[in-house]
Amino acid sequence: MVRFLPSMLKPLVAGIAAAVGLSHPAAAAMQDPATDPVCANVRVAFPAELSHWSMRTPLTAGHAPRNAPVLAIGRAADLRLAPLANVQPRIAPAKVPAPGSYAGLVMFQVIRPGTYRVALGQKAWIDVIRGRAGVASSAHTMGPRCTGVAKLVDFPLRPGRYVLQLTGAPTQTVAATIVRVK
Repeated sequence: MVRFLPSMLKPLVAGIAAAVGLSHPAAAAMQDPATDPVCANVRVAFPAELSHWSMRTPLTAGHAPRNAPVLAIGRAADLRLAPLANVQPRIAPAKVPAPGSYAGLVMFQVIRPGTYRVALGQKAWIDVIRGRAGVASSAHTMGPRCTGVAKLVDFPLRPGRYVLQLTGAPTQTVAATIVRVK
């Protein structure tokens, strides 16, 4: 529907779509505070579970599960990924990554059962893996506008060790965090 609008109306429609939670490529572009003109004059309060988002530390993601670093629950990191061809995924990604994209793996430990949310600062395919099996997500959405959080995906997890596998990232560094939401 948006593609038939005059170009000067597309940003307005995309902004409205993002505000009401509709997904469209133009609406997704409006999530980036660097490119969304509304964000220049807006201070956004992060949801409580993402209050640590702006306190990210650098972390180099692993090329294989055996050398994957640990990302602690409730910590945010700027993950440095590797070219896709250099990464040995734990499982085949459910979505085929684009050639020339980036990938990486990190480990995390769940102590209490519940719903855990993976937040990313850009698009990438997210797989949460226990053993050799992927865990099905329970919800996904775009991040809050003007925060730099592009994608949120929830997973129901029980205690244990997991691998967070990211594939198909368009750039080498992606902001990421994992938090317990319920």
